[in-house]
Amino acid sequence: MASPAHLLNTSWASHRLSPLHHGSEYSSLLDQSALETYANRLKDHLTNSLADAQGWRAAEEDTAGVSNTGALNSCTWEPITSLSFLNPEHDEGEDENAQPVGILITLGYENITYKAALLANPSTLTSSTSQKGKQPQGRRSKRTSTTSPSSSTSLPLLLTRLPKALREQFIAFLCSNFDTYVSSLRFSSDVLCDLLQSYVGSLSSTQGGNENEEADSVSIEDIIREMHLTLSFAPPIAPSLKTLNVSIPRETIASFLRTTAGSSSTGDEDGDAGRRVLSGLSSYLQKHLAMELGLGSDGGGVTLSSGYVRLTRIACAGFVITGEGRVKVVGKAVQEGDDEEGTRNRRMLRGGEALVRAVLARAGARIEKGES
Repeated sequence: MASPAHLLNTSWASHRLSPLHHGSEYSSLLDQSALETYANRLKDHLTNSLADAQGWRAAEEDTAGVSNTGALNSCTWEPITSLSFLNPEHDEGEDENAQPVGILITLGYENITYKAALLANPSTLTSSTSQKGKQPQGRRSKRTSTTSPSSSTSLPLLLTRLPKALREQFIAFLCSNFDTYVSSLRFSSDVLCDLLQSYVGSLSSTQGGNENEEADSVSIEDIIREMHLTLSFAPPIAPSLKTLNVSIPRETIASFLRTTAGSSSTGDEDGDAGRRVLSGLSSYLQKHLAMELGLGSDGGGVTLSSGYVRLTRIACAGFVITGEGRVKVVGKAVQEGDDEEGTRNRRMLRGGEALVRAVLARAGARIEKGES
């Protein structure tokens, strides 16, 4: 069993997957026998395709000047037992009846280790079987029989920490073996702000007892510290300006967050959260930089919705997210100590869990809507 701590402190590229079809041999892709089978197949795929292996290593050499990977020594597929960063003992598999929520894939080369993860929301994790004569979801491969039952497992979020050429090989393996469709998961300006709201909201929430004590001893400023935002501009309004980096210092983080929380009307729906943050950012920039950008406004003029100005990156001490789908959650897996640093780390882990769940919900929602 793999701990969700493997998801921490790594810059991931995120993709979304349609259901993975694995035939009727396994009831679920999370079965131990299925994990071992496909781990061996992936290792064979990467080691036996000599031309492909040389191809991605050559691409690495072009970038770094020399290939430092060495030979592929191991390929493991392990079930991830939980999305909770706050319960590492449980996540290591002490509860044998725990329902896995994903798969951690580790590629161990001689000189470096690469990782990938396939995740599902525990409440929506399903393994379904399409009966004889039914057309399964996703693209059908030539090997798929139209008269045999086909089982599938839904793991809508794929996170990869792989070189580009190796990632392409890995995705090709998933498509050919599971009849799945893989696409990059992009985040609009509104979605980036929704993710920020999810993180900050988890830091602000209290559930009684120790939660209240932690909230009193460690402020949100202590966790977020300094926030960095990147705005991108389209040529029609800024021919000579491509991006603008805005740094919000620790001293004004609380003011910025209060502005974003109170910048909208009474709507509390998730879709309004991003609009509130964008409106708050607009007010903040107008006050501190005298820049009238109209971010998040519903009226006329230049707005983010018109596509001319976009929020493309949010970074702070606890996380980094970008419009291209890069996600990094920061935190220490070890939670020892009741001092201020230990409390700060536990709250960072709580915020990181909320952020991962929000990204996962976004990937799953797009799959359910059938978006390409």
